[in-house]
Amino acid sequence: MALKPLADKYNWKWRNLYRDIEVLEAAGFPIRKENGLYLMDPMGPAIVGTATPDERLALFLVREQAAGWKHTSLGKALDKLWHRLAASADGQSVLFPVESNPWLATRALHPIDYGRHAKMVETLERATREHIAVQARYRAASTRQLSSRVIEPGQLYWDPGLETLYLIGWCRLRADVRVFAVHRFAAVSPTEQSFVPRAEATGRALKDAFRVWRSEHITPIRIRFEGAAADEIRERRWLAKQELTDVADGVVLSGEVAGLAEVERWVLGYGDSAEVIEPKALREAVAAKLRAAAGRYAGNRLSRTGKVEG
Repeated sequence: MALKPLADKYNWKWRNLYRDIEVLEAAGFPIRKENGLYLMDPMGPAIVGTATPDERLALFLVREQAAGWKHTSLGKALDKLWHRLAASADGQSVLFPVESNPWLATRALHPIDYGRHAKMVETLERATREHIAVQARYRAASTRQLSSRVIEPGQLYWDPGLETLYLIGWCRLRADVRVFAVHRFAAVSPTEQSFVPRAEATGRALKDAFRVWRSEHITPIRIRFEGAAADEIRERRWLAKQELTDVADGVVLSGEVAGLAEVERWVLGYGDSAEVIEPKALREAVAAKLRAAAGRYAGNRLSRTGKVEG
């Protein structure tokens, strides 16, 4: 249906209908817009009696965690599967077919709203599947400048920790593999050029990266953590290949990473509970950032809002 004629027919405020659409989408109904009309995709036959409460809860939690890629074809397929399994015995859709206080819960994610970038996601997905190069305009976070480039899309990559969708591809401008945050594309359009997929332009490009910012150079790192931070470091794996060495009131994390920018941000988050031992460049960069941060709080310094701080 088209929203405005519907609103006129029943004397509703048609702008309110847009909010209704958002509520339905937030509840998981797969709604799409086509030629000015809002359509609800067919669910297909209900699978009645085959899903146990725990199976429905498991799928519900998966959908919660997959909120960031709901605008991809797999995200839409997950929504359809959810509604089929959530159907009640009488064929009516059950909106929340899990108990009000389930025994297992997950944090509600607040990823980037890729609904605003749905067309670009669709274009990148098609180009990745069909091996078609794309012409793109991209704003890099480091320079904040727009650049034009041709990219051979290798793989769309969802990082659950950063709650961000990335494109890993071969950048013809840089003649190298690059990782692009999808929401930073200003424009994407398919070319008529096909390409042979490159094995290096996939998730394997990140095998030595700390998260998604990668470099060709592998750098050894050693970082000392103290107190409660040391306990946290011991609890999990942070690097693909790492070694933990207990020291007085702490632990030293050793390993290798391809790219130090994300490691720098991570270490800064631990404040004075972390100390970079090596490499020297990372130690100096962290020290400079900590000095600058301390300077912002020293005395009655004016903040950027013009108000006196301290």
